Amino acid sequence: MSDHETSTTVCYRHPDREATLRCSRCDRPICTDDMIEAPVGYQCPECARGGQPVRGLRDLLVRPLVSQTLVGVIAVVYLVSMAAPLTRQFGLVPALAGVEPWRLVTSAFLHVGLIHIGFNALLLWRLGEMLEPVLGHLRFGALYLAGLAGGALGIVGLGWLTAYTPLAEVPLLGWVFATSPVGVTVGASGAVFGLMGAAMAGMRARGVDPWRTDVGSLVLLNLVITFVLPGISVGGHLGGLLGGFLAGKVLFVEASRARAAAVRTIVAAIAVLLVSMLLF
Repeated sequence: MSDHETSTTVCYRHPDREATLRCSRCDRPICTDDMIEAPVGYQCPECARGGQPVRGLRDLLVRPLVSQTLVGVIAVVYLVSMAAPLTRQFGLVPALAGVEPWRLVTSAFLHVGLIHIGFNALLLWRLGEMLEPVLGHLRFGALYLAGLAGGALGIVGLGWLTAYTPLAEVPLLGWVFATSPVGVTVGASGAVFGLMGAAMAGMRARGVDPWRTDVGSLVLLNLVITFVLPGISVGGHLGGLLGGFLAGKVLFVEASRARAAAVRTIVAAIAVLLVSMLLF
């Protein structure tokens, strides 16, 4: 019976060590200490230095910086408003939208009470984590503006209908939709509803029924709250939801068309804000 010798491949950089695999770029044998993870397989130190930097999946994702910044701004404004009330000067009053147009935007950063700001900030944070990595910073910012503009138009529009039509006198409809032209509305709810609307549009674009998902349940729950609880801005919520849904249908496009879609959405949102200014 003869003996058989087993040949062992050694690392080209450390001849005293056994090689466990070969470099995916130069095919030279390397030991575990010289293994450097590459986009495909492992490379030796020399090849890794001359190759492209290795990026993990986490590095390729877009961080939701816009949504996180918005949450931070809302929190800071809330803290400032605790010392110096800002609602009367910066809240949305439908009858003043034409002469003090900044209220259309500033009102979306004001909140009354911890529950109010906590609920909106939480939804903005979670929906931002869902949408911004998909849309990117520019499109997400355009989407947020679209939801904000839609909510503002919903509030001012219902205020106009209440002032100039018999809406307030119609049974049930008046109770649900009538909005005081001189009442003050604050909160990011319109913009947040816009994010929910856009999420539904994105799902529909991918052939998913949004009403069978958590997003659909979230929208349904918030609509129930909108119509059941007193003091909720029906116009702001419905306007934001519709504005976000329409914006989502424009924004969920291929990356090559992303910038053009964002520009169109921003222009449309500004036009909606102008209409809100001119109603009164």
